[in-house]
Amino acid sequence: MATRVTHIQRIGFHVSIEGRLAKAVERALERGCTALQVFCGNPRGWRLQERRADELAEFKHARKAADLAPLAVHSCYLINPCSANAAVFRRSINRLAAELELAAAMGADYYVLHPGSHKGRPADWGTARAAKAIASALTSASSAPPILLENTSAAHGPGGDFARLAALVRRLGEAVPGAAVGLAVDSCHAFGAGYDLRDQRELKRLCQDIDRTVGLDRLRLLHVNDSRDEPGSKRDRHYHIGKGTIGKKGLRNFLNWPALGGLPLILETPWESVAVDGRNLQAVLRLLRKPAKSGTDSH
Repeated sequence: MATRVTHIQRIGFHVSIEGRLAKAVERALERGCTALQVFCGNPRGWRLQERRADELAEFKHARKAADLAPLAVHSCYLINPCSANAAVFRRSINRLAAELELAAAMGADYYVLHPGSHKGRPADWGTARAAKAIASALTSASSAPPILLENTSAAHGPGGDFARLAALVRRLGEAVPGAAVGLAVDSCHAFGAGYDLRDQRELKRLCQDIDRTVGLDRLRLLHVNDSRDEPGSKRDRHYHIGKGTIGKKGLRNFLNWPALGGLPLILETPWESVAVDGRNLQAVLRLLRKPAKSGTDSH
């Protein structure tokens, strides 16, 4: 088991649930995590495995004993809330409702959802389509944790534009009054969308765009990933901390910007080994200990 992170900010990895759910807790502790993100089933298949009550209880007990918080459950890759394909749209609603119920049964604090791709349809159509799917799933699910909509690198759906995400949040509030909906921001996705995090003026613009649309008060979680691609590439290929095009400077800016400070951090860096994960975690800790020299404007 790795030495636990002592930094007050919660930090963790997206780890595998292969075997049993509780194995994810073991894997998180092996990496020195204090937070955790998982899928709740096969992310590349439509069928969601049912979980026995004893497995769920074992997982919740293990997570509590390990003091891993928050727990975020990430949506299956196949879910596309704004798909124009009727069959995919219907299956997305069904899988989303089932995942929301399972995430709640696991004791998840958040459910992270990519808002989907409308594949060239009008943006307003995509936003309305996504709202219909998510609202239908929320209505069908017996219980659900707060949903965190994640930004995307390309504007092929609501996630690529914070104004569209804000419109989606408003529509969900109208369709399902009281629905808990927030925001998760990924550094690699923001970089791919054109926010060059190496420039503090661009980080300020990112936070201003979030604040005037979705609202910084809805931001609950940060995904910390370097990128294989250039800013504005519209691509979201994650890379190891400090080894990609965002680099140490950009990620130091991102991690230490006051408006983003204190939020839980989840790394989704490429899987190679536990040792590489450990190096990525330590790289984040070093960047957190070396804040930028300027740019203290919180917005």
